Amino acid sequence: MKRAALLLTALCAACAGEPAVDSGVPDTGARTDSGLDAGLDAGEPDAGFDAGELDSGPTDAEPADAGEEDAGLEGEQVLVVVTLDGAPVEGAVVLQGGSLTHTLTDARGWAVLTLDDTIVGDALIVASHPEAREGVGTPPATRPGRTTIELLRYDRSDYVDYRFQDPGEPDRRPTTAQCAHCHRTLSADWFPSPHRTSASNPTVHDLYAGAASAYASEAACLAAGGRWVDGRRPGGGRGMGCYKGDGLLPALNPSCTEAPCEGALAERGECADCHAPGIDGDLGGRDLLEAEGLAYEYGVHCDVCHRVESVSPADPRPGVGGRLGLMRPSEPGSPALGAGGRLPLTFGPSHDSPNPRMGLVQRDHFREGALCAGCHQLDVAVKVPGQALDPNRWPQGVLPVQSTYLEWQTGALADAPCQSCHMPPAAERANGADLQLTGDAEAGIQGGWYRPPGAVRQHAWFGPRQPASRMLELAAAVFIQHQVANGTLTAEVTVKNVGAGHALPTGEPMRHLVLRVEARCGAVPLVATGGDVVPDFGGARAQRSAGEDRTRWPGAQPQDRLRVVNRLRGYHDYAGFGPFGDGTFGPAEKGMELEDFVGEVTITQVAPDGTVTTDAPLPDGALTYLVRGAEDHAGAPGFGFARVMRDAAGRRMVPHFVATDVVSDNRLMPQQGYTTTHRFAATCPDPVVEARLYHRPYATWLAEERGWANPSHLMTEARR
Repeated sequence: MKRAALLLTALCAACAGEPAVDSGVPDTGARTDSGLDAGLDAGEPDAGFDAGELDSGPTDAEPADAGEEDAGLEGEQVLVVVTLDGAPVEGAVVLQGGSLTHTLTDARGWAVLTLDDTIVGDALIVASHPEAREGVGTPPATRPGRTTIELLRYDRSDYVDYRFQDPGEPDRRPTTAQCAHCHRTLSADWFPSPHRTSASNPTVHDLYAGAASAYASEAACLAAGGRWVDGRRPGGGRGMGCYKGDGLLPALNPSCTEAPCEGALAERGECADCHAPGIDGDLGGRDLLEAEGLAYEYGVHCDVCHRVESVSPADPRPGVGGRLGLMRPSEPGSPALGAGGRLPLTFGPSHDSPNPRMGLVQRDHFREGALCAGCHQLDVAVKVPGQALDPNRWPQGVLPVQSTYLEWQTGALADAPCQSCHMPPAAERANGADLQLTGDAEAGIQGGWYRPPGAVRQHAWFGPRQPASRMLELAAAVFIQHQVANGTLTAEVTVKNVGAGHALPTGEPMRHLVLRVEARCGAVPLVATGGDVVPDFGGARAQRSAGEDRTRWPGAQPQDRLRVVNRLRGYHDYAGFGPFGDGTFGPAEKGMELEDFVGEVTITQVAPDGTVTTDAPLPDGALTYLVRGAEDHAGAPGFGFARVMRDAAGRRMVPHFVATDVVSDNRLMPQQGYTTTHRFAATCPDPVVEARLYHRPYATWLAEERGWANPSHLMTEARR
């Protein structure tokens, strides 16, 4: 086996920002007391590092009876004595680097290990304690024997002047100054993920500032009804841009009645606390438009997540302003180790990653759903001046905006943490530092030890915005039962959440599912005669209630259609999230009236005043939708699933920062389904029923207003 005394001529150059030289010598080092050598200096080729430092021997704090005989050692066993700040420490994790098993120290700071000479790489013993960086020691030259590892508590101060480090990119990782230099495949996972673009996402900035960035020229902006004016630009600086529609800043700040908002802003909506957590300086309460450089380009990156020392799911404040307890390194150290001249301090899931470039402290939350609670749980009070919630409906004074964590925690799959699906195993990877790419010569303290196949998880955080992951296709199933009687085909269609551990859909409440149901005899479509329909959030250009003028439709075009539905006396009684499923709300309070399909006609002509001519008489009904193309589903045979937020003016599917109510939330909880009924005029004895379930990211009206693409992603389909 390699000896840890080989540790290092290349470290100083590599960590100081110069390319490491492949000399066959590992490019990092450590000493047994704390896993770090605070005395490393770029001008010292070997940093004064000596093999003897890895076994410090007995200390004054070591018990006098700490002998091999007293520990009952035999064969390849080693007595490991662990101290913390010079005193014996109980409960420290002790293991041989690369081992699948560990033991804990007793009240004397003792632990007995049996060494395994089949482990590839440095033969080292590692000690891990939640208040200290991981430390290492070499096994004694003869066995049985004793090894002492001295740990030092790290400074628990969060250093506000710390500058977040560069994560690098898959094609830009020249030195160990970038995380991607060593963690190549993890970087390749993360780079195309929504985490990386969280601070630069144009739709987020559009909603934050009240902008419409898709209209990138003055002509396009004015044609869309926007205002082309100068303002602060995402990522830094100023410039001309298009402003149109609701924005958090103008909606919540009385001093700013029209975007763009400038000057001192009293309310910033906590957006940056999750979307741009890597803004240097004070954590929490920052302006999203302060995100520049690394904070803007890389959003949620390595040096943010792996500074999370603690998670407090009960804290009502999201992100780095509350639930996520970041601890940026504060102790002075050698610039050669990176971390901006501070002793590196990193938090992660492993007890045996003592590379001094990392300064690792183990934390369980990296393998638990609690970490995700930091941002994927958002309840907010109404902050629009002069508006308030109905206290009878929302006695806690907040609206559930994003409730993914609680949906999972209270759901049928709560035993499987979020990482099980969103960070699937990467069986081909030897460890997080990609030993499969570097070979055995790197194994050990520098490159980590080999892990069992599947122990390394992808850092892609797969979700609905990554179609290649097929997460949506795995989430739901559709089942059909149908019968024909007296010339009528009656189909019952059940949509079930079979794969997601949270509600479906989840996250941003503008996301919604649309179910479309059709029937045919051979190639001939059957005419729908009744049954459940897609609600208004399925998309329509306009709508009219009974009693309103249905002859004039300004903006209509030939080939548009008018769909008519009736409202029956009653409400859908579904089992949704929170008060929509726990018995607090009755059917009427759940807010989804029973709607029944009546008929559909096609517009053939449109007069200058908007008066329309149709290919058939328009049937009577409670509600009429003007729809266009294949993407407007409102009123069609089918159904929909969404958390519908409404503002004080009655608009539905609005951004959460202007919402004053959640009027319905029939999203499918884990392992739950909902059945709808649809009727068609049957012209053959054996018709075919087809059902398709689509996922869409944005409210249709909002996507149209801002010029956003709003693709319908086919999740699953069934045919019977």
